[in-house]
Amino acid sequence: MTRLKFTTTLLLACSLSAAGGFWFGFREALSLGVMADSLPRGMIAVQQLSAIRAGQTQNLATALEFNVDDGLVWGYDLFGHPLLPLFGPLWGFEVHPEYEKYAVRLADYRKGNPSPMNKEFLQHLPKATAEDSEAHDQVAESARLHAFKLRTMVERYASNSANAATRAVNARANMPVGFSAVTPNSDVKPRVIS
Repeated sequence: MTRLKFTTTLLLACSLSAAGGFWFGFREALSLGVMADSLPRGMIAVQQLSAIRAGQTQNLATALEFNVDDGLVWGYDLFGHPLLPLFGPLWGFEVHPEYEKYAVRLADYRKGNPSPMNKEFLQHLPKATAEDSEAHDQVAESARLHAFKLRTMVERYASNSANAATRAVNARANMPVGFSAVTPNSDVKPRVIS
């Protein structure tokens, strides 16, 4: 009986330790990720500010267009993440449904302003050697996935009116059960529905 108690206690202690480590690790990683990302973003901002002051805005505009695309593409992954319902309760990282208003605004912008990442972009990549061709195929596949996520987010979130936006947000396939979305530019908190 003593071995059983010892084994049970050991397994319980290991499980609690693993759960606690995961919880604290994830919580710390969120803020550390933002901190670590701030320095490179600051350097990019310095370069962009220098370009603005020099009157060279085309590269800056293109970079900002890619930021819009990235927001939608990463939003697709974020809203479909299996741990999304746990982000707020466990780690205090409230992304749902608060971030959906950002998705609506990005999708509205992208709907009216096509992405610079298009089929012509891939035509400029070299395919002279077999290695180039393989790399081109990988980039093309990545671009197709990128375009799919971008198109899906625009179809899901873009609106013509506040009512259409609400319908698009509520129609999101991976929306956790029991929540309704808010309209863009709304300060209304989500309500639990049955």
